[in-house]
Amino acid sequence: MDISNTAKLAQKLVRIPSVTPNDNGCQEIVKDILKPLGFTCYTIEEQGTTNLLALHGHGAPFTLFLGHTDVVPTGDESAWEHPPFCGDIIEYDGEPYLYGRGSSDMKGGDAAMIMAMHEYISANQNHRGTIGLLLTSNEEGDAVGGTPYVIDYMQQRHMIPDYCIIGECSCDNVFGDSIKNGRRGDLNATIVVKGIQGHAALEQYAKNSVFEASRFINLMLENPIDNGTAFFPPTSFQVSNIKAGTGADNVIPGSCTLRCNFRWNDLQTPESIEQHVRSIAKQADIDCEMDFREEGKPFLTKDGKLIDALYHAIEEVTGLSPDLGTSGGTSDGRFVRPLGTETVEFGPISSRIHKVDERVSVKDLDALTSIYVKALHELMDK
Repeated sequence: MDISNTAKLAQKLVRIPSVTPNDNGCQEIVKDILKPLGFTCYTIEEQGTTNLLALHGHGAPFTLFLGHTDVVPTGDESAWEHPPFCGDIIEYDGEPYLYGRGSSDMKGGDAAMIMAMHEYISANQNHRGTIGLLLTSNEEGDAVGGTPYVIDYMQQRHMIPDYCIIGECSCDNVFGDSIKNGRRGDLNATIVVKGIQGHAALEQYAKNSVFEASRFINLMLENPIDNGTAFFPPTSFQVSNIKAGTGADNVIPGSCTLRCNFRWNDLQTPESIEQHVRSIAKQADIDCEMDFREEGKPFLTKDGKLIDALYHAIEEVTGLSPDLGTSGGTSDGRFVRPLGTETVEFGPISSRIHKVDERVSVKDLDALTSIYVKALHELMDK
């Protein structure tokens, strides 16, 4: 089966086990593609993170493609139908898919961005303005030494993009149905709920911290933080991890530790969310300790030339009129938007990211490449 240059590049990248924050040579492959086109490539390493900043041209307008080469761990590899880093093209329901960890999130999108730049610049060596690519090996982790570090590097050198296109999965049900023009913020909390440890047969002398934690969780679910805005869904509350007990079956646990995650909209701040959570615990007389850590602020691009360019390109390639949305996970766009840069995400369907048997449609990757090329023409030629 003949496959496109985009699919071939995505295969090469998927076959490299670059579990965060290890790039493991992915960015070297990208440099080998871009340098012959005249890109100036900077490798920026910081605290175990590898970043690639590649630039072509000079001046404004400056369009930056943003992505990451790291992937989340595979988990139990025996649960996968095929080896998770095989990078094979496999048919599902008669359609070819690129299979493997990172194929959707986001090496398929990386390949589409890179090959779109390659196609555009090969035909327009003397294009107006600057076209750039920023790849980091620490997006799936804590981002230390990653995109925020490189953005500071760029700011110090007055490299401020006008437009930023992020090739993350953005589509909800059908390829082309959604542009993510923003994302909610990310806030984590460790909440230690206290009880009284005791013998499981003498419950009258103990207080089960798991039951107390359950009361707290139910109250949080019954009292949502907000109902959302015109651009954002409601601020969410999730318990991501829970730990309690001594390991013995006959001991009532005296403490229960919850790891909680909040995805927050522009009605909230980390302080307002913390105040809400503490008030819920206080009203219910739940004895607990809390520690909150902000991981990222919400960002939003309401309108502008970038959204118009992508919208027109998506309509032309897919025949669909995409919606604008902010649902789903956060991305490194939260570090770029504060520069005043029009920032959006557009990439494949998001339903298979981080899953066992992760895969992405080869047809969608090829369409994505075409959309990026058309968007570049509208942004850079006019």
